[in-house]
Amino acid sequence: MMSERPCLEINNLSATVNHVGERVLRSVSLSVYRGEVHGLVGESGAGKSMIGKAVAGLLPRAVKIIEGSITLEGISLDDLDEKGRRHFLGETCAVIPQDPLTSLNPCRRIEPQITDRLIKTLGWKKTKARSRALELLEEVHIREPKRVLRAYPHELSGGMRQRILIASAFATEPKLIIADEPTTALDVTVQKQILKLIKEMEERHGTAMLFVTHDMGVVAKICKNVSVLYAGKVVEQTDVMSLFSGKNNHPYADALIEATPRYDKPDHSLVPVDVSINQILASEILEADKIWKGVGND
Repeated sequence: MMSERPCLEINNLSATVNHVGERVLRSVSLSVYRGEVHGLVGESGAGKSMIGKAVAGLLPRAVKIIEGSITLEGISLDDLDEKGRRHFLGETCAVIPQDPLTSLNPCRRIEPQITDRLIKTLGWKKTKARSRALELLEEVHIREPKRVLRAYPHELSGGMRQRILIASAFATEPKLIIADEPTTALDVTVQKQILKLIKEMEERHGTAMLFVTHDMGVVAKICKNVSVLYAGKVVEQTDVMSLFSGKNNHPYADALIEATPRYDKPDHSLVPVDVSINQILASEILEADKIWKGVGND
């Protein structure tokens, strides 16, 4: 059951790239409750990962938040200094990255890559942290966890590496997890297993989750609510049941659904996003940006 207060609340968030002054996020607002998986879906470059990075404090230096607020567990990130923000996010938020091979240090064994977070963030002793690491590997269904802790990333399969990243994300019992396309680098069979595991872990721990994906099929499997993005703007925000019922959706949301492969229907023909929809959205965003720049110059 979801709590009354959102775990994560983003209000009217806009961000620009410094050297060109163009907005990459456009007045984004959304809420995520504990026990909820909220999907961020859209084409490449829509701003999905940028929202996750803004929340986690991982925005590139060239990208600056110019308006809006991010509130996590009732605390506004704007009210914290840089050191306090890093400490707060380290305890409260975790990220499951996209590529398990490049996200793990190839020169270190698996054990310290899990235990370091527990030792540095929670101040645990090495022995206690190792015991917790073993528990986590068992929780994500990894066989022979003691052997795996001694292994290097290249000695493990892609699916095992992703399970380790999931275990690491849940290590400190964070309130919010940002999953940034965590199944993109995996084949279809392993992807299904990982999605099932993420959902299982999320329900067991009661965590709020922001799930970034370009795949409407993944949204249907794992998310409760969804925000559909185009060029940094939320064009549709609804629950997943309503989205796939096809009633009162934004045309762009319907177009993304039609462009998604249907593995349950081999004869289903893919329909590209209609050019006219992109033209209408691009025109709307252009006009909105003109107004925004005009206000900014007054």
